[in-house]
Amino acid sequence: MAAVEKLAVDTRRIPERERIDAWQQILCDIGGPIQVDPIAGEPFMGELKLVRRGAIAFYDMCYSGMRLWRRPVDVARMDKEMFALSLTQPFCSLRVERGGQALELQGGRSYLFDHAAPYRTEPPSAYKTRSIAFPSSLLRRRVRGLRPFYALTDCVASTGGLELVNVFAQHLAQGAATWSDDEVDTLSGQLLDLLALFLGTGDRAVAGSEPPMRAAHRQRALEHIRRHARDPELTPARVAQACGISLGYLNEVFRGHGAGVEDTIFDERLEAASRLLSDARRRRVAIQTLAYEAGFNDPSHFSRRFKRRFGVTPGEWRAEASSAKATH
Repeated sequence: MAAVEKLAVDTRRIPERERIDAWQQILCDIGGPIQVDPIAGEPFMGELKLVRRGAIAFYDMCYSGMRLWRRPVDVARMDKEMFALSLTQPFCSLRVERGGQALELQGGRSYLFDHAAPYRTEPPSAYKTRSIAFPSSLLRRRVRGLRPFYALTDCVASTGGLELVNVFAQHLAQGAATWSDDEVDTLSGQLLDLLALFLGTGDRAVAGSEPPMRAAHRQRALEHIRRHARDPELTPARVAQACGISLGYLNEVFRGHGAGVEDTIFDERLEAASRLLSDARRRRVAIQTLAYEAGFNDPSHFSRRFKRRFGVTPGEWRAEASSAKATH
C-alpha cells in the first residue's frame, strides 16, 4: 500500500497567541491561500483530521469564532483546482457568500463546490463537516459545463439517490486510511460516477462555464503582460514563471479566449507602438527606434505584424495621425 498521509490538529492545544496564524497556515497548506478572520468576542477554535490518499483528501473539520475568506487575489495564487463534496453534520449551519450570492448551508445536507473560487464564510455557531476533496479534472471529464457550486438536494431528483450518494461518501471517508490503493481508486471513481450521474449533462449544466481559478490566472497573466510588454525579453515562459504556473498550464488558460500567450504579448506591443506613432512629440523619432521602444527586436517583423493588425504600415499610421491632428 502507498503511504497514507495523516494530519490531526486541535487549536486548543496550541498556545493562544499562535493559534490564528497556525490554523491559517494549516488551511493554506491543505487547500491553498485563504484568510482567517477571528470574530471579536467569540472563542476561536479549529479542529481538523485529514487522511490523504494520492490525489484524494478526506477530512473532518470543525471550527468556530472565525470567518474564512478566499479573496480573488488568493484564487490567483492557487496552483491546484479542487472540488469538494461537503457532508454537513446535523444541527450545523453556515452562511456563505459566493459570486455576490448569500447562501445558507443547512445541517445534514450535502454540497459540492469549487475550492478555487472566491468566497467568505461565517458560522453562527460551531460548524462541523466531513469533506472529500479531489482534483476538479476528475469531475470535469465526467460532467460538461460544471458549475462552481451545487446543493445536492437541488440536483438529485429522488430522496433515494441523495441517500445513496451520502451513504457511499460516508463509508468511503470512514475507511479512507484502511482501504487498499486499488480500493481507493475504484471507490473514488464510483463516487465521482454517482455525482456525475445525478448532476447530469443536460439542462442542469451551464455550457461554457469556466473555472474561477483559470480565469484568475489568465487575468493575472494579462496584467503582467500589459505591465511588461515593452520588455523585449518578455516571453510566454517568463510570464508563466512570474505567475508561478507552468508554461503548459499558461497556454491552457489562454486557449479558447482569442489570442494565445505569444500573440497577446505582440498585440500589447503593437498597441504601445501605435500610441508612440500617434504621439506628436515623437514624430521626428525614427519608426525603427519606436519599434524597439515598444519591445520589438526586428523592425521588419514589427512592420509585418503592424500592417496585419491595423491594415496600414507604421508610416501610414503616423501620417494619418499627424493629418488628423493638423485638421483639428
